Formats: sequence, C-alpha cells, structure tokens
Amino acid sequence: MEKCGISKLDLKRRNRMQILRVIRELGPISRVDVASELHITRAAVTIITNEMIEEGVLVEIGEAPVNIEKLQKGRRKILIGINENYKFALGVTIEENEVNIGLSTLNGAVLDKATMPIDDKTITKDIIAYIARQCTEMMANSCLKRDKILGLGIGIVPSMWGRLKIFYKDGVLDFSSFIGKIKNAGVEFEINCGNAIGLLALASNDFENYNGYQSNQVFINYGNQINMAVLNKNVLSDDYMSYTYTVEKMIVHPNGRKIDGYPDGSVKAELSKVSVMNAFAEVYSKEKTPVLFEQTNGNKANISIDAITNAVLRGEEPVVNIVNRVLEGFAVLLNNLACANFAQRIILNNIELSDKQLDFFKRGIAKYASEDIADKIVLSKLDRKCSFQGGCSLIIQNAFYYRGGMRN
Repeated sequence: MEKCGISKLDLKRRNRMQILRVIRELGPISRVDVASELHITRAAVTIITNEMIEEGVLVEIGEAPVNIEKLQKGRRKILIGINENYKFALGVTIEENEVNIGLSTLNGAVLDKATMPIDDKTITKDIIAYIARQCTEMMANSCLKRDKILGLGIGIVPSMWGRLKIFYKDGVLDFSSFIGKIKNAGVEFEINCGNAIGLLALASNDFENYNGYQSNQVFINYGNQINMAVLNKNVLSDDYMSYTYTVEKMIVHPNGRKIDGYPDGSVKAELSKVSVMNAFAEVYSKEKTPVLFEQTNGNKANISIDAITNAVLRGEEPVVNIVNRVLEGFAVLLNNLACANFAQRIILNNIELSDKQLDFFKRGIAKYASEDIADKIVLSKLDRKCSFQGGCSLIIQNAFYYRGGMRN
C-alpha cells in the first residue's frame, strides 16, 4: 500500500514557517504567546525556537514590558524576534527609465543602493552586466560572503517584459531565460523574478495585524500605466504576479473618454497620468485658464500637482471641473476595488501629495464614494529611490519565510 503523509523535515519546516509568520505579524513575542497563536504546546515551541536561536535565525530580545493592569506572578515573559542580520537580500527593480538595485537586511533596512538610468537604446546585455557588477560590489562594500546572501530578487514592470524577452507560458510569466542570462553573467546565488508591481505591494506591507486581523490591502501603482495588486491576509495573490495591468480596462465613467484598445471611460482613458495631463492641456490657455497659465509660466509641460492645486484654490472653473471628474473616477475605482476585495487599506504608490493635498483627495473620495472608503486610503511608505525593496521582499519571502529560515 502506498504511504501518504508529511515527512518530518516538511513538518519541521512548516512549524518554523508558522513561528516566523507570527513573529513577523505581531512583532517581538514570547514563546507562550506564540504557542497560544498557533495552538501548539509550549514545549514544542520552546524546542523549535531554541534551535532557531542556536542557528542565529531568532534572537532573545529581553523581558516583556510590565503591564500594570495585568500583573503576573513569577518570571516575566522573554520576548523573541527575528535576527534581521541573519541573512541579507539583494533586490532589483527594472523600470522603463532606470534600474534600481540595493542590499537590505531581513527587515528591509537599506544597507546599499545604486541606480542606472536607461532609455530605449539601452540593451539587455548592459542591464544584466550592471546587475551582476553591483551585486559583487555591494557584497564587498558590506564585507559579506556568499553564505550570508539569501539570493537576488528581481521585479520587472509590465512595460519592460517585451524588451527583456519575458513572455507568458501556460498563462504564467516565464522568467527562466532572463534568469539564465544573469547566472551566465556570474551571479551564482538563487535568483527569483516577478512582476515589479506585485513585489512593490509586498514591500509596502508592514505585515502587522490590522485591528487584530490579518489585513486585505489594495495596492495601486500610479503612472502612465496604472497597475494594481491585492494582498489577501498579507499574502500576495498569484494572479497579481502577472496580471496587474488589467485594472486599466475597468470603467469609471460610462461612455467617457476614448482610447484605442480600451472601453470608453476606462481607467486608462480617464485616470492615467498622460490622460489627466491631456485633459488639462485641452483647456490650457492664457484666456481660459489664466491662473494655471501663470503658475506654469505659459508652458503646459510645467503642469504639476502644485500648479493644479493653486488653480483649484483660486477657483479656476475649467481646472476645478477636471479635478472633480478625476476625483469622481478615482472614487468609483477605489470603492469597487475595496468592496470587491474586502480591503482594510488602499495603498497609493508613486503619487507625491502633501498632507493638505492628500486631505483634499480623501475629501473628494468621501464626497463621491463614502468616508469609509476615504479613511482606508494611505500613501505608500516606499521611497521611489528604493524600489529595489520589492525584489528584496520576494527573495526574503521565498528563501527565508517560506523555508522556515532553513537553508533548503
């Protein structure tokens, strides 16, 4: 008879994975509380965590703070946490105009970073050579040997897939050829690749429980191309590793603006950066929009969020009308995404707004959708110059958390 079940090694890895997950989501925690969260015995948790401490994966941080309202008898709990310097991660994000690479600890702290500007004339070979060279230099700069590196995570934006010869195979993005080229360039450690948008969503998550529950989050990456990803209870859906750009086909203004290949009134036609700028360009003139004209020194190429804000504050009607239409479109989009995905947070990435501008944006969403939707909106904590953290998050997830901190 064929035997079925789970091996001791797999069981060990799974238990370690669960312990790392709890620590990641709840922060420094006692063994007793880990056992309570996972519904396993304290003795089992002690055995596993002691082994992980001996390996350097976990560290004892110290005694838990005293809770005056719940004084306990006997010894105070000892908190354990993840040793952020146990291993280090290299990450890359490849965008249309630059390659961003960096080195981080397990908790995402940046140790080194570098950027290579690229354009339409930059060939794949030069991008790969730059990545390989920087991996070597960053390890040397931090005095790290090969065994201290988890691996290299690479995020690539959808608009670059064709240039880098990355295509779908059986409905899934196939990065094998690209990974092979990087290995041939001398990068010997593990390499994981993915859609940069999904990885940025992963990097933007703080993994802490939201009001006691693992949170669902909608991540919107804004630009000429709008992409979205969804984290379901802190886990990135596989679909959002490939199909992040389908959000552009959603309709926010029925029978609205037209653009080839998209439904009328689509997100692409109404809300993308180039579409919004085109809308302002259509009404832009010294006669129709004198305030905006003055703010931009008579050059519509200088139209910016600050210039638009000043025109709105001074009540320039054509500008106000466009802003209201954009706010209404975003309200429809964010409301539908939040409701469809039961989201506790809506994260906006690659949108630079001051506190007052964000407040104005949220008030607009509240007007056209609801205050509940507006309250969910936050700006991404990711620094644009550190977009490589998406790649770091991928390799940390796959090569550390999913393996329970084990070597293989």
